[in-house]
Amino acid sequence: MNLRDFLLMAVVHVRGTAVVVFMLVILHECCNVRASPSSRGYSEAASPTSQMDIFMPGVVPLKHDQYFCTGKQVTLDTNLYITMLKAHAKMEDAHHMLLFGCEVPGSRQAVWGCEFLGKVCKTGLKIIYAWARNAPPTTLPHDVGFRIGAGTGINHLVLQVHYAHPFPASKTDYSGINLSITSLTQKYLAGIFILAAAPYFEIPGKKSKVHIDVECQVNIPKTIYPFAYRVHTHTLGTVVTGYRVKNGVWTLLGKGNPQWPQAFYPMDQAYAVNDEDFLAARCTYDSTDRERVTKIGSTANDEMCNFYIMYYTDAQGGQAYGECSNYIQELTDHFPMDSDVPLPPNPLLDELHEAGHDGAIESNDDLVPVPKIVEEWPASALHLGDVGGIAVDGRQSVHVFHRSHRMWNKLTFDERYNLQNSYRKPIDGDTVVTLDSGTGSIVSQWGANLFYMPHGITIDTHGNVWLTDVGSHQVYKFPAGGAAQPLLTLGVHFEPGRDAQHFCQPSDVAVHSSGEFYVADGYCNSRIMKFAADGSLITQWPVAVPERINPVIHSITLAEDKGLICAVVRMKTLINCYNLDGSFVQTIQHDEFKPQLFAIEYSSNFGGVLYAVNGNPSLQSGVQLQGFTINITTGEILNTWKPLAKPFQIPHDLAISPDGSTVFVAELKNSNIYKFQAESTKHQSVRKDAPVDTAAHKNNVVQGVAIPIASQTHTAKVHTINNTTKLRANLETDNVKEADSHQGAAGDMSASMIIMALLAVPVLLMIIITVFIRLKRQGRLNGIQSWMTGYQPPSDKFNLGNILNRHHGFDRVSTEESDHEIDPLRDSDSDVDEYTSPVTKA
Repeated sequence: MNLRDFLLMAVVHVRGTAVVVFMLVILHECCNVRASPSSRGYSEAASPTSQMDIFMPGVVPLKHDQYFCTGKQVTLDTNLYITMLKAHAKMEDAHHMLLFGCEVPGSRQAVWGCEFLGKVCKTGLKIIYAWARNAPPTTLPHDVGFRIGAGTGINHLVLQVHYAHPFPASKTDYSGINLSITSLTQKYLAGIFILAAAPYFEIPGKKSKVHIDVECQVNIPKTIYPFAYRVHTHTLGTVVTGYRVKNGVWTLLGKGNPQWPQAFYPMDQAYAVNDEDFLAARCTYDSTDRERVTKIGSTANDEMCNFYIMYYTDAQGGQAYGECSNYIQELTDHFPMDSDVPLPPNPLLDELHEAGHDGAIESNDDLVPVPKIVEEWPASALHLGDVGGIAVDGRQSVHVFHRSHRMWNKLTFDERYNLQNSYRKPIDGDTVVTLDSGTGSIVSQWGANLFYMPHGITIDTHGNVWLTDVGSHQVYKFPAGGAAQPLLTLGVHFEPGRDAQHFCQPSDVAVHSSGEFYVADGYCNSRIMKFAADGSLITQWPVAVPERINPVIHSITLAEDKGLICAVVRMKTLINCYNLDGSFVQTIQHDEFKPQLFAIEYSSNFGGVLYAVNGNPSLQSGVQLQGFTINITTGEILNTWKPLAKPFQIPHDLAISPDGSTVFVAELKNSNIYKFQAESTKHQSVRKDAPVDTAAHKNNVVQGVAIPIASQTHTAKVHTINNTTKLRANLETDNVKEADSHQGAAGDMSASMIIMALLAVPVLLMIIITVFIRLKRQGRLNGIQSWMTGYQPPSDKFNLGNILNRHHGFDRVSTEESDHEIDPLRDSDSDVDEYTSPVTKA
């Protein structure tokens, strides 16, 4: 038997990952043998590879938690396969990077803001790769690749980079990813499956151990074969573990320290995951040094819980992407006892972490300030009619649009929304009042004999005044300070309609800095219309289909920095947000908004928040009227606020000062204008969304959910999403198997030490043989001592001696460019007889 045959036989019978890796190295060096996902055969033909770079084009993040995207189109003529991904970034610059495949990208611009997943891709979003914390490159096993191009739905590659902190103006960023791409058909299809915690979880402060769990039952037509994993949390995470649960038996897939470089690390062997198996992940956090509650989100002040699984499957019919954000109580109750035990220290990985610590903001005061009522404002009583709208200009002056002596009642319009003849004389009193924001005193008035039933008012960045009149069914643009005639008039006088030239009781206007503007054609048509600066219609879309109770689109606001237009559907007490082209992004809805939600206004301060106010026009008893501060990205209510001595009665509109320090609320009746001052105006971030797909987020609705925290176990709790009878039966009928699996997962330290000692002998022998063969071939036997003591793998980030044993760290997938790509999967005598499919995403 020659050396080649001996070593091949040894590989077949040895189970230890470290030993197999060293034997494969020897086979490569002495016998020109390469590993592949299957020992049953592989193609030795060299792949015609090319390189693709996707880098940021010199961006300058100017605020905390800013997201930028850039993309490249993929050829649609053929299939291509990504076989290697190498990040070029530093964690002190880029908090993390994600590479997505898109059918249609979020934008065709060179770079665009993309904190929402809906802005990364318009359609067909699939995650391909994730990088954080100075992780090394990733090379896939032989004959495995991410398929892109013709027929895959991946027509574009989009890089998303999250910048945790702003840059100085003189610094630009060119972070990105280099890809190796081949046109040679790969035998196996690579995929990503992510288990990601939904944003209902909370981590209480001052706890040494808090769990967040994610579990789901996979629904796949074919088997998938995970071969690598990656963990991700923010600063509180101590350990993340992932499992396959089959017939009640728990099998560890991977265990990682999220504070170490967040690479993809190989699993010990291929573990088949079949249809109806369960996948589970547990993230453990230490919040001992933090007073405040921490929520799941995507800013540096929030936390995440992600367990990525990289797998391969049959290229014919295999599914390449999948995700899970479910929570299953029955599985949470049966996690192995050692699931939250941190990994032992690894000096090399700990050093890499300390060298690149990104210093997330940890101040206990990092909360969006609560607006507090300013008493004795205005200084003297205002004598106004029913107030339709309120706005603040760039000079902090307050503008109120009111109806003077006119009132809107059931007799004002006929059944076709026509203004009755008795109201077709313009209001003879001034209807636009300008107030000093400091004292509340009247500075100027205008608008007599121009309007019939005032409603909405907006001040654009040039000081122009935009007004809607539900009586005349028209929208007007006036210069700053008013005038006898408008600069622009839209709609047909006294003619309601639903075509491009008509409005039907338009309620509000939002103006973009480009001059484009949006009109809420709100009471009859329930639509948003987008116009060019000259008044020509660009597009329109319905916000809600009219029902028996008309879903009035009562208020709109523009979040220009996020590329969103948001609208209040009054009677349905919800907020719909859209991209500026009208494509839907999300719905925000909370029980606290009831009985009706009247107005919203956006402020780009504090990371981007919506201010809203509810109302009670039917004067129901027991209703709480208040203002809301809402995270525009997650939909979370950050705080509520209301007057103290004189409660809200019929709030109708609100306005925010440009610096976000002051909120003004106007009531429909009684001439009541309220001023609220923020407690603090320093910049603080609020969290953004994480990818979720749960029952509570069905149809993109962000629901308000109470989150009970079990203090006795310090486990973050949420409502159970999946209650599976089959799962319960598995857990109840396989107690013995489960107990055995727990013992296996926990392991016995003494046995591990004995096994490691036994394995050390063949490992050392294999190293000596490898060294001997290489030096003999190179004719450098006289330099063996220095070569051995100075050996390092091609990567400058790891020494194999530090990560031979999973219990002393966790292994990364080898990702250096090399002529001997080692397959991290067990190569022979495995239960993996064919490689087939899954689903995935991140």
